[in-house]
Amino acid sequence: MRRRALLKTTGLTVIGLQFGLLAGCSDEASDPLAIAPSDPGAPAALRALAARLEGIDFVGPVCVDELRNPAPLTTLLERLQATSTDSLDEAITVALQQDFRAGDRVDIAGWQLARTECLLLAAAATARGLRDPARTGPGALRFEDFATIERWGPDETIEGATFNPTGDGRGGFWVRVADPVPASTRLMLDGVELTTRFPAGGVTASLEPAHMERVIAKPGMYPLLMVDTARNVAQRVGYLTVRPRPPAAILADGSTSRAFCEVERWGPDHAPQGQAFNEQPDGSAAFWIRIGCAPTEAVLLLDGTPLDTSVRPGLVSARVPHFAELESGEHPLVLRDPASGEALDIGRFRVL
Repeated sequence: MRRRALLKTTGLTVIGLQFGLLAGCSDEASDPLAIAPSDPGAPAALRALAARLEGIDFVGPVCVDELRNPAPLTTLLERLQATSTDSLDEAITVALQQDFRAGDRVDIAGWQLARTECLLLAAAATARGLRDPARTGPGALRFEDFATIERWGPDETIEGATFNPTGDGRGGFWVRVADPVPASTRLMLDGVELTTRFPAGGVTASLEPAHMERVIAKPGMYPLLMVDTARNVAQRVGYLTVRPRPPAAILADGSTSRAFCEVERWGPDHAPQGQAFNEQPDGSAAFWIRIGCAPTEAVLLLDGTPLDTSVRPGLVSARVPHFAELESGEHPLVLRDPASGEALDIGRFRVL
């Protein structure tokens, strides 16, 4: 994902677009950002701005982690003063432009924010107590890459949904590494050390049920570290994103589903007769459904026939081995939960 996707996912309004609303009208007397960055009142004006920013709950704590700056507001003010502009709002605009031109951006799991933005978000998150240093701060840890991480997962889940469930309320992570890591290595999520194991070619770790419940109870981005406890060395693995739970789906009888969230989109919705739609590497056809939540045992039915279905966070996919036999016309798609018996109408697939 890129910057726009991050802002949409987290509900964060583009900071640059907030300034005009937060500053009020253009009259200097009523605009707290009209003062120069060198003005003695500039720190208070920036603190007030940080306090009024919306949508920082998701990304603000991440900026605290990524920047590891004990005084983000002070650093921000120094950057604004270096722009040699006459007002804070102008300085912020110029600083943002300079960041993007210079490539001075903070990469958050592939999402891009200007460093100026991240400093302001970090200041806001710190002031509001959104990041608890006692729980998430690295403390005496020294950051150094000591492992070659090839892949890891899962990197996201839905609010309230246990990720990579292993039973008894537990869930966990897997990390594929190129070379074995020290036996003193542990995975740490949001400052909590996890029970860690070392299967061939990787590292796995599980969360205690209480820790799992706390993490998935609130949308946000939670840092996952790999820590060599013998040397107090930490390496960033990535962030687990807990996305807000989408609205519940409405079933055909008008009742509210207890198993499924609303369908965001699905496809393909049509194909020529005999053609493999959404063709897979083995030549078969397949459907995909973007849906915020669905039971892992859910099955997609085409014309009432169960398909080989896979359910992952945010995505349901199913293979259609008999695609060549489908006749011209409309074919109903239904997602069914065997446990509850709920059936969610997805739509009708048209064979042309």
